[in-house]
Amino acid sequence: MARKTRQVETRMVSEYLKLNYSKHPFIIGQPLGKVNEQLAAQEGVARAIRITRPFRPECDAVVIMPRYLLIIEAKVWNIVNGLAKLPVYKALVPHTPELKQYLPREIIMQLVVGWSNDNLDIMAQDMGVEVKIYSPQWLSEVVEGLHKYWTPEYQEKRQKTLEMREYFGVE
Repeated sequence: MARKTRQVETRMVSEYLKLNYSKHPFIIGQPLGKVNEQLAAQEGVARAIRITRPFRPECDAVVIMPRYLLIIEAKVWNIVNGLAKLPVYKALVPHTPELKQYLPREIIMQLVVGWSNDNLDIMAQDMGVEVKIYSPQWLSEVVEGLHKYWTPEYQEKRQKTLEMREYFGVE
C-alpha cells in the first residue's frame, strides 16, 4: 500500500544530522520535561519514563556535544511554530531524566529550515536561536508539489487516481 503522507521533517532532520553531526552522539525524538515523581516511585523510573512519553513534548533531536547540548527542531511548514517551541524545550532540558547524565552543559537551540527570510532571522536572533538552512533537491520537489496540489490540473489528475483506486479496490 502506498503511503498517503510524507514524513518530510523526519527525513529532513535525519539527513541533516547525518551530514553535520555524524561524529557526535544524538537522540532523535527526545521527550522533554519532568516525569511524575509519584509514578516513578510506584513504577520505577524507567517504566515511568516510558508511560509518560506520550504526554511530554518532544524535540526533533538532541546532539550531545563535548561542551553543550544542541536541541534541534526541523520545520518545513509552520516554521514560526518551530521557532516558538525551542525556548520552551530549552527550559525543559534540565528537568529531563534521560538527559541528566549530560548536564550541566550549555544548551544551544537550532532551527533547521529549508529557507529563511529577514523576519524569521530577526525573531530567531532575539530568541537566541541559530537558524540553519538545509534544502536538498527532494525538499524543493515536495514544496513544488504542494503548490501544484491546488491547481485544477492536479485536482483532476488526483480525482482520476482516486477513482482508479476505488475501482481496483486499492486503499
